Amino acid sequence: MADFNMSNIPLPAFLDPLLDYLSSTIPAPIYSFLMTILSHSLALFGALFSLFYALASSNPAEWDAQTILPPLISLLCAYLALVSVYRTTSWMFRTGVFFVKWGIIFGAITAGAGWLMGHSGTGIGGSGLTSTIGGILLDLVNGQGQNAAGGARSRGPSSSSSSRSHSKSGPRTERPKAWESFDRHREWQYEDNGDDHREGDGEVQKVILDVVGTAGKIMRESGWWDAIKGVVESVGSETAQADETAGGEAGSSGSRRKQPSRKAKSKAGTSNSR
Repeated sequence: MADFNMSNIPLPAFLDPLLDYLSSTIPAPIYSFLMTILSHSLALFGALFSLFYALASSNPAEWDAQTILPPLISLLCAYLALVSVYRTTSWMFRTGVFFVKWGIIFGAITAGAGWLMGHSGTGIGGSGLTSTIGGILLDLVNGQGQNAAGGARSRGPSSSSSSRSHSKSGPRTERPKAWESFDRHREWQYEDNGDDHREGDGEVQKVILDVVGTAGKIMRESGWWDAIKGVVESVGSETAQADETAGGEAGSSGSRRKQPSRKAKSKAGTSNSR
């Protein structure tokens, strides 16, 4: 009884030709999965038939645990087995779809980032990844192709600086072929990286200056500084007026205290005459 398995239930003989054809046509894992589903389904229908037959063939007054519990337990076991197979299969399918979807997304993002980084500083990628991203942000803030002052923004280093850099560094060496030695490839990579670092420093400095100029322009045009300055000056003037008012009231109260009233003077005169 302990070794009983719902999937080991013998199937009807009329299904043998169909099962033989499926076993020779489809892969073994799919055939095993279909056999499990078919066995549990037949067990479920058999348990339902046994339960209904036991209830219908006996008088309701004669129903007892020995009559109802065996088919009911078989029904619950078959149902739970089918539910377990369904949940396991659906979970595996959803997990596979999740990994495939996000794998494609991350792969596309990684490939795009690698392409940009691989072609930065060349004729394909423009003047570099940093300058490209900074140019997009500045276009959103200042307008297409404009700097913080409203003029046209240069897309790259000036001709004089580029000519000086090219005159100092000289023309770039041609990329070695794939069949050349590793030392030749390493030397070319070091030279190319040095040129990219020198160009990248100028690009970063240019982007920082553009961002600072944009921030100053926004502060001047929006009037935030003037508004804050006006609020501070108004608060200072109100504080000074309050101090002056408090000082005047204190002086008047002191003078009033120093001068005695007429009644006090008259009383003092009568007491002196007596």
